[in-house]
Amino acid sequence: MTLKVLTIDDSTTITTHLNYLLKNLKEIDWVGHAYDLDEGKKILKDTTPDVVLLDIMVSEESGFDMLNFIKKYFPNIKVYMLSNLNDSIYVKRSLQLGACHFIDKSFEFESIPNLLLKEHQIKWNLN
Repeated sequence: MTLKVLTIDDSTTITTHLNYLLKNLKEIDWVGHAYDLDEGKKILKDTTPDVVLLDIMVSEESGFDMLNFIKKYFPNIKVYMLSNLNDSIYVKRSLQLGACHFIDKSFEFESIPNLLLKEHQIKWNLN
């Protein structure tokens, strides 16, 4: 009974830090990481995660395009958008396109484990 999580971000620093934050959480199954959107689509299709942590810009490509893809073909997957740009336009667009959360990597990154643990509780109806 784990929560399957896929991350899509072109930053090795982010990947390393996420690994540090998530590696000891038995409730979280980190099913993969992609450094570009094509790799992300492949891992997404192969693993069908419960949650995707998705950067707004991935290797000069729009994370919004990936968000649209996920919501079209995998509507039950929850998407958390990540960005260093905490601009209300990005937050609003993310939520309008179907993201369930917007995380400012500069200030809210450390909250990711707790958010994922809450998703785990919701998925498995744990109190």
